[in-house]
Amino acid sequence: MGYRGLLTTLLLAMLILAACAPENLDITPTVAPTPIPMIKVYVTGAVAQTGTTIDLPQGSRISDAIDAAGGVTDQADLQRVNLAQVLRDGDQVDVPIIGAVIAEATPEATAAVTISEDRALLDHILGALPGTINAGVISWRRDQSVESMFVERDGGVTGRVTFNEPGGGLMELTFGVFGEAELARTYYDTVRGQLRTLERSEERDIFPTPNAFGGGTYGSDAIFARDNIFIRISIPRFSSTAGDPLNPAARQVFNVLDAALASYTSGS
Repeated sequence: MGYRGLLTTLLLAMLILAACAPENLDITPTVAPTPIPMIKVYVTGAVAQTGTTIDLPQGSRISDAIDAAGGVTDQADLQRVNLAQVLRDGDQVDVPIIGAVIAEATPEATAAVTISEDRALLDHILGALPGTINAGVISWRRDQSVESMFVERDGGVTGRVTFNEPGGGLMELTFGVFGEAELARTYYDTVRGQLRTLERSEERDIFPTPNAFGGGTYGSDAIFARDNIFIRISIPRFSSTAGDPLNPAARQVFNVLDAALASYTSGS
């Protein structure tokens, strides 16, 4: 059989198979679903399952975390919670209780005073952050449209601010002030265990220790515990080709912190 005869036979066989196929046969190739990256958050406060670590799809909001923790209790003060806020890996969602006020000079009141002093130092540090941080060849500009996020934690308080760079990059700086250095180190260990970016972290001896640097699918992170202060530099989006952005950013962050601590001491 010649080439043309073979081709004719193949075409005829294909036409016969097509004619015999069921009308509802779907021959469209099946596209394999793309896995959705997951994040891990910690939910506390006035929720049904307080103190729960929850896995959520990346891009979830605080409302999703609350729902995953069984919803709020009757004591929840949702007026003080931004339900639409997008969550990041390692975040804590704390739902406050309505009218949570300490009226007497109890040990709990003493702890509240300590937290207030910690908050005063934290406010001073965040207030010392410049509008622009020049880190290497990248200029990070503070995003004034995003409000600072504060969370009271066991023995301290953390605050997070947001910076952008012209190419569309995003950097979030979190400072935590704790009553004791041991508490800051405990929180450092907790965050290190929660962040997927730090699953294969490294310590860099050019910065105060302990520190951990890591990156991957979820962006880049660097965390530090310095005395009673915790620091996290998170860069989930980075558009530049200038290389690792964490080193130059960390150097500038520590410069700002040193100046803030010096001015706070002299003014108190």
